[in-house]
Amino acid sequence: MNHNAKLALWLGQSDAKAATAGYNQFPRVFNNSLLNFSQPILKALALNGFANAQFNWALALLRQSHADKAKVFWQLSVTQQPANKREQLAQLLVKQKRWAELELLAKQGLVPNSDALETLKLQLSYPKESISSEFAKRTGIALFTHSQVAEQRCSYNVLMLSNHLAGLIKLNAFKDKYAHSPQPNANSFCFSTPVYLGDSIECQTNPIKAAACNWEQFINKVEWPRDFDFIVMMPRNGKGNVRSGIMQLGSKSNYGVFLHELMHFNGFEDEYALPIAKQAWLCKQTGYVAPNLFIANGVSPPQGWHLSQSCQGKIKAYKPSKNWSIMQYQQVALSTKYKALWLQQIASNDTETLRFVDYFSKLSETVNFIDKMTNNNISE
Repeated sequence: MNHNAKLALWLGQSDAKAATAGYNQFPRVFNNSLLNFSQPILKALALNGFANAQFNWALALLRQSHADKAKVFWQLSVTQQPANKREQLAQLLVKQKRWAELELLAKQGLVPNSDALETLKLQLSYPKESISSEFAKRTGIALFTHSQVAEQRCSYNVLMLSNHLAGLIKLNAFKDKYAHSPQPNANSFCFSTPVYLGDSIECQTNPIKAAACNWEQFINKVEWPRDFDFIVMMPRNGKGNVRSGIMQLGSKSNYGVFLHELMHFNGFEDEYALPIAKQAWLCKQTGYVAPNLFIANGVSPPQGWHLSQSCQGKIKAYKPSKNWSIMQYQQVALSTKYKALWLQQIASNDTETLRFVDYFSKLSETVNFIDKMTNNNISE
């Protein structure tokens, strides 16, 4: 670096006009020193149209969570940047969840092969074959159902599935929270590594409807480990529900909903008003129809049980608790009484519990089930 360039850099450190003049005269020297400039000087250089200054100013704005302002500058300069600088941009956009902008960059081939690109693929539900297996392993997800091994120590093993990034993140969060405080006890449920399905399954997208995926057209596309009992499937949208050994709930669901739906696996019923179609047959029965619901159709309810909202007609339903429970309002914590009922239900080894393998067998005669040795590891 010659004397004049050094002088220009020194003057440019504290004066925007000097920095602009110096940049015009010694562009290579100034480009190599952009990280040494204060933000006001960097901003001034960006406003004067210097591409590398624009890009570095955009990165600075993103780090300050000013993504909209940053977009104006990186859009003008991104095509002139090397791969390592574009990777920095992609990483910051992932952190800010600027998916539309990332998708646009990816379509132009401006997102280098990186964790940011792999994350974007998950967000956009790319085919699972396009996801790096090394990245998936580091991220704590699986790409194949047949790679999952059941835990022999647990009463029930649950296969966790999702078709997008937020679902995979939420399932791992649920799994970690359950491991910290397992219900109703430590050996009740074991959960697989969340498996990414990508674009291979179709699910309804209306957030106010029940979450629902098209299993009939999907089940023959993968290998299913027979020694798992239930499935938790998390599409992008939809209200939580359980049917035929499959829990489906949108990725905006909270842990209370998850725990509520988990109890449905063991036959617990909702204590709020049931759908009219369900009331039409359930509320005509007599006696215990669930561990937490008794239908008093011409008979007296159990002593100490209380009126439930489940049945709205002349025939009344009763529940064990006078107060709201987790089966009526999902944000209520699991009470001691309901925990005891849950443990009792699991201990009864209810052979009528419908597992997903039974449901899939009814849907198709050509389901690809595989038998695997279960994991005997008894550690948490």
